[in-house]
Amino acid sequence: MTIGGAHRVVSFHVLRGYRGLTSEDAIVLTGMGAGDCGFDFETGQHYLVYADRIDADALFTSICTGTSPVEQSGPALRFLRGEAATPDDLLGPQKYYDKFFSRWTGTACGRVTKSDGTPFAKASVEMTQIREEPFPPMVAEDPNLSKPDGSFCISAISPGKYLLTAEDIDFKESFRWMGYYPGVATHAEALPIEIRAGDSLADLQFKVTKQRLYTVAFRVTVPDGSALPLGRLGIAIDSRDQDGLAYHLTQNRNESGVYRAGYVPPGHYLVQTYIQPDFENPTVPTQLAKWRMVKQEVDIPTRSEIVLTLAPPD
Repeated sequence: MTIGGAHRVVSFHVLRGYRGLTSEDAIVLTGMGAGDCGFDFETGQHYLVYADRIDADALFTSICTGTSPVEQSGPALRFLRGEAATPDDLLGPQKYYDKFFSRWTGTACGRVTKSDGTPFAKASVEMTQIREEPFPPMVAEDPNLSKPDGSFCISAISPGKYLLTAEDIDFKESFRWMGYYPGVATHAEALPIEIRAGDSLADLQFKVTKQRLYTVAFRVTVPDGSALPLGRLGIAIDSRDQDGLAYHLTQNRNESGVYRAGYVPPGHYLVQTYIQPDFENPTVPTQLAKWRMVKQEVDIPTRSEIVLTLAPPD
């Protein structure tokens, strides 16, 4: 499914099997998404699943099979059930999609301003899904940024609960204008917005504030001071939050042992070291194999240097 074999295992309770499936429960494998054609199932939702059997206990599906939410599967379900087609079922695929897509998704429009009340123009405005599963949330955005008067409109939002954010980074001066709906500066204070199929929300108004950004250095060491093969060592910096304002960065290699992250907002982060895969030479270098990778929570209030010390194996 992917070069590294990563995949999702999804458990289904089968309400009706149309072909080749008689059990009430099924295990379906799919990719993780982000380029491997994995289907993004959500717990508690209903789907029409097309799947191929890969062994006695598991099936496989992807975005290329026809699998889709039940509410978007009307023509296929009527065909499988032997029911008569409706006039809309006989439309071409693109015409059918154009007619019904707005009924399956929602739209959210409004206006964003700076703290002094002036319009916040050319801002990146996003809706980020709140989800329980440990998978990337769905994101919808205004592709044209906010207008000169601060207005925005986000379409094609899949049903669910979302956080609405706005941001514009000044890379020269190292600060950003940022904020969450309904006009707060932190993820914890943000008010979720529920989008239902067919919703058209208007007049969502909120303000943003100015926030300083920092350059942070991460230095990797070991207790005995020995040299490390840094060409295979990387670090990942992740905010615990999942939204349009959260900071996530992966630094793959740095021969000096110092990894620099730029434009970091102040906050609480999880920092991890990891060994980069090398498919031509999968053997882990001896000097790395003798150390256990580090996972460390850090607070970053300002410009700083953080030391990450690899530990001996347990």
